[in-house]
Amino acid sequence: MKDYKEKYGPWALITGASSGIGAEFAKQLAEKGLNLVLAARREDRLIELAKEIQQNHDIQVKTIQVDLLSDGFIDRIRETTDGLDIGLLVSNAGYRIYVGEYFDNPLKEELDMIDLNIKVPAILTHHFAKDMIARQKGGIIYNASVLGYMGTPYAASYAGSKAYGLVQGEGLWYELKPKGVDVLVLNPGLTNTEMTAPHDFSPLPMKLMMPGPVAKSAIEALGKRSRVTPGGMNKVSNWMSKFMMTRNMNTRMFGFFLKKVLKKSHA
Repeated sequence: MKDYKEKYGPWALITGASSGIGAEFAKQLAEKGLNLVLAARREDRLIELAKEIQQNHDIQVKTIQVDLLSDGFIDRIRETTDGLDIGLLVSNAGYRIYVGEYFDNPLKEELDMIDLNIKVPAILTHHFAKDMIARQKGGIIYNASVLGYMGTPYAASYAGSKAYGLVQGEGLWYELKPKGVDVLVLNPGLTNTEMTAPHDFSPLPMKLMMPGPVAKSAIEALGKRSRVTPGGMNKVSNWMSKFMMTRNMNTRMFGFFLKKVLKKSHA
């Protein structure tokens, strides 16, 4: 625990921290002794989570109510983080997964999802990684998705935006490692959070994971590899998609399953 705090502390910034995987990151990093800056839109959830964590751990917790899609969101974050040594950036905030026909989703929804999954992590990385490089220590965790490995019908933009995060994260893992900064891409499968709640994913062969083990897999893998996929079935599916199936086969398979999800959700 001491080594983790020394390498990635004293402060961690977690976006999308009010629920799901983000809240689990907060609780588990508190167990490592890191002070926390929790950022999300829902201030009441953040305050409640901060109180819970401080009751159980002797650390400092600061909260930031911020909409990451708003202009100048980084300035809002900097009001709290300037002057703090942010040793770990957990870029966790994400957009709900949309399962449906591409043209049935409003263009604004598509563009907001692209901004949140691509533009926002880029801005956060540019700001916080520079200080980590100067200190020659730190870490960055990006929350991507197993869908980022393949073209995914009925979730094409979501998968595409996650593919960007996966590929960028792998590249930065190589670039920043010699500078003392560890980068990890977390590629969860279906996870029991508010983002997956609108749809019934029971037709898929893999089941929803709980957020706790997902966050834990990333915390434990940071500094050891460039990416991690939590869950046994997700690992098997990922291995098969890379070594036993062509890209077209993967796309057809996920198209088949997500078409079933779409029909079941609208039944």
